[in-house]
Amino acid sequence: MNEQPDPNELERLIREMMQSGKIDPAMLEKVSGLISSPGLLQNLMSNFQTMFSGNSDAVNWDLALSQAASIARSSETSVDVAIAQEVPNAFEIAKLWLSEETGFENFQQPKILTRSMWAQDAMPLFKQLSEPIAISMAKALNESLSESMPEELKSALGSASNFLGNAGATLFAMQLGQAAGGLSKQVLTGSEIGIPLHDRPALVTQNLAELFKDLETPRNELLIYLAIRELAGAALFAANPYLREQIIAQIRQFASELKVDTSSIQQLAEQLESGQEMQTVIELGSALVARTEDQEIALERIETTLALIEGWVDSVSLAAARRLPSAEALQELYRRLRSASGVGQKTFAVLLGLELTPRLVREAAAALSLVAERFGTEVRDSLLAHPDQLPSIEEIRDPEKLIARLESDDDFDSQLRNLLGE
Repeated sequence: MNEQPDPNELERLIREMMQSGKIDPAMLEKVSGLISSPGLLQNLMSNFQTMFSGNSDAVNWDLALSQAASIARSSETSVDVAIAQEVPNAFEIAKLWLSEETGFENFQQPKILTRSMWAQDAMPLFKQLSEPIAISMAKALNESLSESMPEELKSALGSASNFLGNAGATLFAMQLGQAAGGLSKQVLTGSEIGIPLHDRPALVTQNLAELFKDLETPRNELLIYLAIRELAGAALFAANPYLREQIIAQIRQFASELKVDTSSIQQLAEQLESGQEMQTVIELGSALVARTEDQEIALERIETTLALIEGWVDSVSLAAARRLPSAEALQELYRRLRSASGVGQKTFAVLLGLELTPRLVREAAAALSLVAERFGTEVRDSLLAHPDQLPSIEEIRDPEKLIARLESDDDFDSQLRNLLGE
């Protein structure tokens, strides 16, 4: 257990920083209990000056990225050459099979990622999604830290009031960086969190290599299946740019309306002062006020959109992979892997305190597969071509309602064509 810091020593350290600008890393580690890795401590030192200047409402995203990259590199190896050499062939097969199952044709060449590259690519998206709640959390933590700080220490800070003003934003950046760095060791693809990081499919070869060591599933079949999923997801978003904009806008709107529980923040501030580990300090789920009815409705829309995207990829991928002897087993394996790692759930839990369930994804995949069976793949694909066409959560859970809607639309279209003499 970490030795509890002496308040007098804390005051001495702060006075020393104020007067000379010199920071004792060993003492800072003892007092804060925030960093256990020397590399991360050095990283914090290089960015520590940001806590003394700048806008206290701003989150230091550069620090978050630096933190994420440092964690990712700590266990990173070079690109797995053997897998990288197999990737082009796997994607060529995936492209051929997908072209028979969907009208979306924007199949781009894959991007081979290291863990740190994934972390770097993920941070812009994480910033977009978490910025509203990050600022709210930073403000609340700043206020609680300031209120709980003994008067003698406030006096010791003197003119360096921005130290407290930026503490919350800096701590949030560190937490976000740690989360992204941890996820980089688990993700297999560029779209695994539910929203593609970029407009190209991508694979993290080091994580794939580690996965292949423990699986009896034929390596080439799993690689082809993952290539199909990545190509399908990238093609879906390329054909329907509004999808990415809509889901990000929905999440940002939801996050902007979340309220921080000040009593929970006070407890977190006390944990921080007592030197508890960083990952226990900022826990979004426990620091947010219970959601309102309107926020629950907004959350349902987010979950539905994410489930439809993932469900469409599931449905199309299974159809395209039917030539593989173990296609259904591969889909179930991927689902289990994704559920076990919890990458998607962890991402949104860290960023927004959300808990997304995989059940709706299965129901969406089943509903979309039924549409393809009854009406063809073109109708299935058209359901995601416009926000007004997206199935509702009721239609996902009861596909016959979706079928009835499509049959009604088809009857209307036929009547309109007859009326126009077509």
